[in-house]
Amino acid sequence: MNSVSVNDSSITVSEELVAACRLLAAEDPARESDLALALTRLSNRQSTALNSRKALLAAQEAVHIYQRLADADPDGDVEPLARALNILALRLVEVGRRDKALFVSERAVSMERMRPAGPAEGTPIPGVGSERVGSERVGSERADSERAGSERAASDLADSLDTLALCLRETGREQQSRASAREATEIREGLREHRRREHRTDTV
Repeated sequence: MNSVSVNDSSITVSEELVAACRLLAAEDPARESDLALALTRLSNRQSTALNSRKALLAAQEAVHIYQRLADADPDGDVEPLARALNILALRLVEVGRRDKALFVSERAVSMERMRPAGPAEGTPIPGVGSERVGSERVGSERADSERAGSERAASDLADSLDTLALCLRETGREQQSRASAREATEIREGLREHRRREHRTDTV
């Protein structure tokens, strides 16, 4: 099977999933986030197949849904909206809307920077870990979850900074583009070093 057939098949599956999610969301608004995620995946597949306009439309609808959900819950997690904005910025670049892409990308980076970081390695979590065995295990699991969330936020920020670097370069801001790309690289290097330290600790 050639790559064109594979792409067409993937798009068809994604379109069917979007249609199914749309029906579910119409019946139950709590499923809107599922629809937005399906639209994001469809956008990525349309982009891979070089269907730039359709990819943009799917990305725009996903952002619209995530934005509405964020407006309804101001204290909720900004991760889905920030990721969707980053994807939308890429789609805008693909159709040549560079200034709009830069605006959206800057917003995505700003939101990623606002995501709460987990505790630093070895930082105690208040109220957890002072009891014995059972509570210690809960504390360890919670700390692992916090660290994983922090690493995911850092990785997402690096991705958004790479997109910002692209948008800046596309609009002729070479120096700012290099600075953004450099920050993304530094974040990823920091994550790799952190994982190496954790691996060495685990093997001791």
